Amino acid sequence: MIQNETEQKTIPPNVYIVINSQVFPIKKSRVTIGRKLDNDLVIHDNLVSRCHAEIRYEDKQFSLLDLDSTGGTFLNNKKIKKSVLYSGDIILLANVPIMFVDQRESLEKKSSETTGKLADNNVE
Repeated sequence: MIQNETEQKTIPPNVYIVINSQVFPIKKSRVTIGRKLDNDLVIHDNLVSRCHAEIRYEDKQFSLLDLDSTGGTFLNNKKIKKSVLYSGDIILLANVPIMFVDQRESLEKKSSETTGKLADNNVE
């Protein structure tokens, strides 16, 4: 029952995982990452655990959880068990860097309000 409730959450659009030049949209409230073929995101690297990590969408934010992996899960070069994700964060599973990208309109608006639009700053 809890699984169904989790899957029914509305996932915001324009949220992605980027590995090398591949872009994977996040469309589920739970995205499993690992070497095992039944993961949502399969990484073919022997140093990545079969069930390595998970990205969750809860309480209107994304978080990264280590699933007791052998090599650990790193976020921006710090080993974590669980951490909130922000756009541009770099996840490292073994030797595989993964970028978390959140391009929601509200995030762009907040950024523009804080720093101003690029064109308005007269940057050359």
